Amino acid sequence: MFKKLISILLILIFLSSPIFAEAELSYKPYGKDEFPIWTMKLRRAESIFFGSLVLTLPITSLVWNLCENNGLITKIDRPMDKFLYQLGVASGLSLCISTADWIIGEFSSDN
Repeated sequence: MFKKLISILLILIFLSSPIFAEAELSYKPYGKDEFPIWTMKLRRAESIFFGSLVLTLPITSLVWNLCENNGLITKIDRPMDKFLYQLGVASGLSLCISTADWIIGEFSSDN
């Protein structure tokens, strides 16, 4: 009986929460001075890092397999270790891309 009462109470609480929520009818975009400059630069660097990781990871995997097949690097037996090495190399490349974008942004003539 006690479990049924608790479950009914929880269902009522979760179903009644949209009733008491206030709807925001108008959207207000962020202002220019709402966030510090460094947070916008960090957000851009983060977007570029993870966006380029989508490209660098498959390229690193292909190059890694080519190097393994040609005997340039030693073969790794465990697939997880191999993936972690590839992810580390791809993350380093993405970090270089993100850093290069930041340097270009800092020294551009638009500032």
